[in-house]
Amino acid sequence: MREMLMRLIQFKFRKRRRLRARTGLFVTFDNTLSRNQIGDIHMGGLSYYYEDHGFTMGMRAHALRIVTTDDPTGINHIPFKIVSDRETGSLPFKKRRIIRQGIQFNGLTLVQKHKLRDILHHYTHESTEPEGKASLPA
Repeated sequence: MREMLMRLIQFKFRKRRRLRARTGLFVTFDNTLSRNQIGDIHMGGLSYYYEDHGFTMGMRAHALRIVTTDDPTGINHIPFKIVSDRETGSLPFKKRRIIRQGIQFNGLTLVQKHKLRDILHHYTHESTEPEGKASLPA
C-alpha cells in the first residue's frame, strides 16, 4: 500500500509531462540487437517493458538509440542512466515476468533535442492513464 501511494505521489509531481508512445517507437541499446516498444517518453527520459530472461536490458550499454518505423536511423548515441528496473504488478501473462525499465537521458546535444521534440510531436499522444496502465509487450 505504501509503495502504491508513493508511486501516485511521484506521478502527480513530475518535472516533465510524460507522453504515451504510439506503436512504432522503439529503443535499442548499443550492446543488443533487440528493439523494444517504448511505453512513455519525455524530454528527460523514457520507459519501456521487456520480458525477463535473466539479462537486464541496457546493462553494460553506454548509449541507446531511439528509432521509428519511418526513420530507422533515429536518434543515435544517447547517453543514459537506468533509474528503475522493476517487475510490473498484475499481468495478463501468467508464466512470463515483465519488467518496466525507466531511463534518464544524460546530456542530449542540440541536434538530439531537436530530433526528440520532432519524435514527441509525431509519435506520442497525451497520457491520461497512470503509468501502470500502459500497454504491455505482446
